[in-house]
Amino acid sequence: MNVLITGCRSGFGLLAAVSAARAGHTVYAGLRDLSSAGDLRAAAGNLPVHPVQLDVTDAEQRDAVVAEITAKHGAVDALVNNAGIGLGGPLEELTEAELRKLFEVNFFGLWALTNAVLPGMRDQGRGHIINVSSMAGRMAMPCLGAYAATKHAVTGMSEALRHEVRDFGVQVVVVEPGPYKTDIFGRNRNIAAAAERADSPYADLVSRMDRLSVKAEKSAGDAQDVADRIVDLLANDSPPFRNPMGATALPRILARWILPPRAFETLIRTAIKKG
Repeated sequence: MNVLITGCRSGFGLLAAVSAARAGHTVYAGLRDLSSAGDLRAAAGNLPVHPVQLDVTDAEQRDAVVAEITAKHGAVDALVNNAGIGLGGPLEELTEAELRKLFEVNFFGLWALTNAVLPGMRDQGRGHIINVSSMAGRMAMPCLGAYAATKHAVTGMSEALRHEVRDFGVQVVVVEPGPYKTDIFGRNRNIAAAAERADSPYADLVSRMDRLSVKAEKSAGDAQDVADRIVDLLANDSPPFRNPMGATALPRILARWILPPRAFETLIRTAIKKG
């Protein structure tokens, strides 16, 4: 199977690319900047991992990569939409430009690349589309509302698409990681410009959420687990739609399901105050 994976500079994308190749797939690993492929090349060694220039927000690059794979293999067999960015900060303090950039990468780029591979998948009567969403796509925490909005959008779109393309032999699933050790806590950490002002009316809330983020980072899971799940899903002809992952995933889902809404809100507020 040939597999196109986006966002392969580090984290889930890099690990999934190497793991999928190790499992016998031919991997096309998308990178927004090909000059950043050093870690990927080192990790892949002689495995069939081919770095490709792919900024998911660039229509020409999307079309070029899909055309390249189609010319070599007839169609893209599997697409793993992993590329994404984060954005922290109270919703009132986000700029329109910050919010639009977040949606361009996390939602519109994913949607457009999916549309680019679907004709080939439909023609060959099979395909896998794996969208990396988040536990934030199930529930939204303060100061992560914009990020959660993109992941809710991804999950909702994926659910509808799963029904639309099932009869063509195309499987659509979402992977929903909680906190994992990736660059989202470090190099890729992205905070709204206004959110870190000392005179912000949300300064205390932002500080509490920062402390909670530090705690989450310390207990975050091994990102290889998510990569392994992605590879398992590629081999599954009837994969489950939702794939929540992480030590806190099941407790959060159960709490949301079992507790009355007011009690669940109290639980969240208590966690924030302790932050």
